[in-house]
Amino acid sequence: MEDNGRYYDRFDSIESMNSEELLVRRKKGNKRYLVFGTVCGVFFVIGVLIGYFSHPSTPSTNGGNKPDSRGPVPSGDDSFNSTQFILANVDKDKIRNNLREYSKEPRLAGTKQDADLAKKIQSDWIANGLDEVHMATYDVLLSFPNTTTPNLIQIKNVTSGQIISETKPYEVALTPAENNSNVVPPFNAFSPAGDVTGDLVYVNYGTVEDFMYVTTNLSFNLTGTIVIARYGKIFRGDKVENAQHFNAAGVILYSDPRDFSTHNVKPYPNSWWLPGTGIQRGTVYGDGDIQTPLYPSTYYANRIPVEKVALQKIPCQPIGYEDAYQLLGHLVGPEAPATWQGGLNFTYRIGPGYGNTSDLKVRLIVNNYIKVKPVYNVIGYIKGREEPDRYVLIGNHHDAWVFGAVDPLSGTASVTEITRVFGQMLKKGHRPRRTLVFCSWDAEEPGLIGSIEWVEDHLKVLLQRGVAYLNMDSSATSNFTLAIGTSPLLQDAIYEAAKHVPSQDPSFATMYDMWLHRPRSNKSNLQEPQLTYSLGSGSDMAAFYQRAGISSIDMVMTYDEANIPISTYPLYHSSYETFYAFDAFIDPGFTATAAITKLMAILAINLADSELLPMKVERYSRAIYDAYATLATHYRDLWQSKGVDIESLDSAVHNFSLAAKAFQEQLDNISKSLSGSPLLQRMINDKLMQLERAFLDPEGLPGRPDQKHMMFAPSQFDSYIDNSFPGIVDTMFQIEHGSDKWDQLKQQVYIATYTIQSAVFTLQGLGL
Repeated sequence: MEDNGRYYDRFDSIESMNSEELLVRRKKGNKRYLVFGTVCGVFFVIGVLIGYFSHPSTPSTNGGNKPDSRGPVPSGDDSFNSTQFILANVDKDKIRNNLREYSKEPRLAGTKQDADLAKKIQSDWIANGLDEVHMATYDVLLSFPNTTTPNLIQIKNVTSGQIISETKPYEVALTPAENNSNVVPPFNAFSPAGDVTGDLVYVNYGTVEDFMYVTTNLSFNLTGTIVIARYGKIFRGDKVENAQHFNAAGVILYSDPRDFSTHNVKPYPNSWWLPGTGIQRGTVYGDGDIQTPLYPSTYYANRIPVEKVALQKIPCQPIGYEDAYQLLGHLVGPEAPATWQGGLNFTYRIGPGYGNTSDLKVRLIVNNYIKVKPVYNVIGYIKGREEPDRYVLIGNHHDAWVFGAVDPLSGTASVTEITRVFGQMLKKGHRPRRTLVFCSWDAEEPGLIGSIEWVEDHLKVLLQRGVAYLNMDSSATSNFTLAIGTSPLLQDAIYEAAKHVPSQDPSFATMYDMWLHRPRSNKSNLQEPQLTYSLGSGSDMAAFYQRAGISSIDMVMTYDEANIPISTYPLYHSSYETFYAFDAFIDPGFTATAAITKLMAILAINLADSELLPMKVERYSRAIYDAYATLATHYRDLWQSKGVDIESLDSAVHNFSLAAKAFQEQLDNISKSLSGSPLLQRMINDKLMQLERAFLDPEGLPGRPDQKHMMFAPSQFDSYIDNSFPGIVDTMFQIEHGSDKWDQLKQQVYIATYTIQSAVFTLQGLGL
């Protein structure tokens, strides 16, 4: 649909692709014409019926009433082995070529280069044979650095006015790949402009506990100071929130070599380790378009005026560890604890100030600005043959802070290859049972904006029809093992898919074997591969899981996290995250990237093709039971002493375990007869699909109406990780740090009890 020069997609068009428009003529009032028309109509109907029953059904799949060049759509082809087809046809060289093309320019959201990439992806997906591919475009508020008046940091003598040192953060081009005029200076998106001067104080990772140590144990007053924190542990925006809470005037973030580099190996361009000039960009704001919270940024949206939007209140700027050396190396004050010591060659001190004089201060100048710009989501469909109104969604974003060869364009290269393979399957005559929706999101980096606006735009449809959302922010940050975050409902589905994919390492037969024997922690004797029920809000699955209650999964090939204790892959969000870095150090030969591409494709086709959705409700009951057991062990006596109704929560958890077990037993007893009863299949699948929705609460978590999942949701104090029973856990965190939140805790326990009992009702009764 075109409106005001801008396309706004309609999700309902998936089911309406084959509809024919009926033309109604006015009555002429002439009996002769009426009789003639009636006779002609009778002969026309007879002709249509003869034609219908003498030819095979060939519904259109191209988004309109044009002839379909793909030939007849099979009602089902049991002889076609989609798994073997995927394994034989995913091509690592094509993925490599995709990545080289996609990452040749910086792709910052809101720039021409980002828009060009969206058009390129749309063109590629059309060429790959999807039924329909279009742009879903939204005008949103974005943040940019001022290239003419750059941000800077000074050490200044405030008495004499002398500038002791000055830093204009930028990254030196170390290979020809980074020497590109479209690279913007490093910045933290949605940090407000500001010019502040104050004493410098080192606050480690900037967690709540770190700030409490400085203010409580050391009795520091941080009002008016500029705090410097190293990246890692928690979301950077939470570091800024914590600094604001303790009345700091500004924040400087840096990548410490202990977390992102090593003294034993030369850094990029000789390895994947971060050089001293490397700077991690990133947003410090939450999720979605800040002008239209909880609602989509459509052309008719009522927007909060720019001057009233709730941006962070204090400026923030990232730097590299070469510049951090100059700021931290001469700090005085108490010696930092052993766990606060980083990888720079001096003893870390907390400050404040330099030497014996109070005249030396740090001045932070940030000149970022905000502007409304269009962002471009690419949405492609393969229509389901039997259940076109049930959607399996596959997603990745295409915007990047700079070249983004790892994050996100390795994932984009893989998703494009999946569209090619699935397009080939269509040409072979195999169409999935359910509709596949391919999504390339824009503006993920500044706050998941593209995906959130699209989910908000289509929320009512997704609540009814969404089966699963599969996310691949990056294909690989290394080539050692799998890192999987998932809803419990999809745990068995990903295990089953992994058993069919050959391992990228010939030491193991399958990805399942590799994953089992290479856990991300030092745990041994595992019975199943290690995964987490933590999805967090660090990528585009967040809105699907938290807003729409769609069972989701996020996957990536990663490094040996158990033995390489770093925060993330070292070149993360820097200008050195190039195709050269990926090809030379991340996944040489693209074998791990090809393997995870196959895994994603097989998981998607299994969810789209299985008569019965491969979801196990008992996984959910076990996850809830284990999480609750941990809570009860820690807090039962304390809660009972405060009058918290823990007995009712005990009962709800027990009831859910019984309901899940009974549901699975019923399902096992009737599973052999399901193929003859499509209505019963549909009823069961709807129960499986809707179970995740049962854990949503329309009011959301305290102070966070956009986080609606009551069992698994991002921590209020670290958006990158999930808490189980988040409302309870976050409230207890505040209680343990001195807040009187007992009434809120009682309410959250009550809501958790109600929510789990509602899930029990969802499972009870198959209608048999």
